[in-house]
Amino acid sequence: MTSTKLEKSRKEFGNAKQFITGGVQSAFRYREPFPIYFRKARGSHVWDVDGNEYIDFLVANGACILGHGDPEVNAAVVRQLESGLTVGLESELSVRVARLLHKMIPSAEVVKLSNTGSEAVMHALQIARGYTRKTRIAKTEGCYHGWQDEANLSVHPKLKKNGASPAESSTKPVPESEGYAPGVTRNVSVVPYNDTRAFEKFAKENEGEIAALIIEPVLFNSGCIPPNDGYLQELREITQRYDMLLIFDEVITGFRMAPGGAQEYYGVKPDISVFGKAIANGFPLSAVVGVEDVMKITEPKRGLVSFAGTYNGNQPSVAAAEECLNQLKDGSIQQKLHRDSQTLVVRFEESAEEHSVPARLQSIGGQFQIYFTEKPVTDYKSAARSDRSKYAALSESLLGSGLLFHQSYLFHHGVSKSHSGRDIDKLCSHLDTFLSRIKRRF
Repeated sequence: MTSTKLEKSRKEFGNAKQFITGGVQSAFRYREPFPIYFRKARGSHVWDVDGNEYIDFLVANGACILGHGDPEVNAAVVRQLESGLTVGLESELSVRVARLLHKMIPSAEVVKLSNTGSEAVMHALQIARGYTRKTRIAKTEGCYHGWQDEANLSVHPKLKKNGASPAESSTKPVPESEGYAPGVTRNVSVVPYNDTRAFEKFAKENEGEIAALIIEPVLFNSGCIPPNDGYLQELREITQRYDMLLIFDEVITGFRMAPGGAQEYYGVKPDISVFGKAIANGFPLSAVVGVEDVMKITEPKRGLVSFAGTYNGNQPSVAAAEECLNQLKDGSIQQKLHRDSQTLVVRFEESAEEHSVPARLQSIGGQFQIYFTEKPVTDYKSAARSDRSKYAALSESLLGSGLLFHQSYLFHHGVSKSHSGRDIDKLCSHLDTFLSRIKRRF
């Protein structure tokens, strides 16, 4: 889309950057040459300040699983606002939502509510350390678990000329930002995704020292990379064998793969899990859930780990969650998302083969990403080796056709309950057109 069609966004950026770094409140929303500013959204569509309409394939980074402005969710929030109860107190509503999560999620023997995914991860790591009395954490390369010091490590480390990442021959993590507390990397180690041999070697060499392994069951923060057959089951066995907890970061996988998340879909029960995003269809809410033996350490009187926050269980978001979860609990929406994923994969494969373009679309649970590479994408390194210039051209082309995509070739995209067959058809048609012309551009 040309800048002339984004004149108001360009002007808004000029105003915003005077007192907002980059003109955005989250770095993920920045784009070149300037961010797009939006005015309204409904269902699968969003409108910017210039009046341009887009089919939204960002879906609030996976949060709006029902689509923007779901009328039943909005009505539930309005009813709760009219009650006057917002934050700082417990309610029957909070208990009902905790009970829903307890029934839906296999590992949710105990449920604690918080506000964001980053916050939930911070709680989960504290619980793991408090329970095990160990300080070190292991994480998988390419996974994003929030912006906090001990989580935002080795998410997208730069690759060396030989294609290796700095963490490939070492478990030393690579910070994604400056400003972290000194020594934070000493307590975090990194292992590759989809590689049980490397993880078992690491676990054996560090036996008795690791409190927990935290992992995205599906590596969505490097696009869309499903686990190899048996991978998660083997991780469960290895963590039990070497006496460490297993933490699933289900902030994105939660409620998309199945009503009980990836742990239900793949049949693996972690010790602790964190949920967010789709839990309340975009309203700020997250949850830390887990097995009773571990989670009881957060008991207010006898527990050793504090779990507090004025906004924990904030009532407007909890009201949104109750309605959202009631829509998600029977699995029909998840079935629709999986069908959409299959449609996207099949039609993209047909187009790529017809036009002889080395590219693949990987999708599950309605989330997806496109990689321009001939080789399988099974971990961060293989994702990072895909052709970013071709992806950048695709992203620009999609935006110009009213299809909202992210500029990063390692981001994730998705569809929602509200995305129609026409929305999917338009995306597939544009992808086919782009693939038919790509050889003339590169």
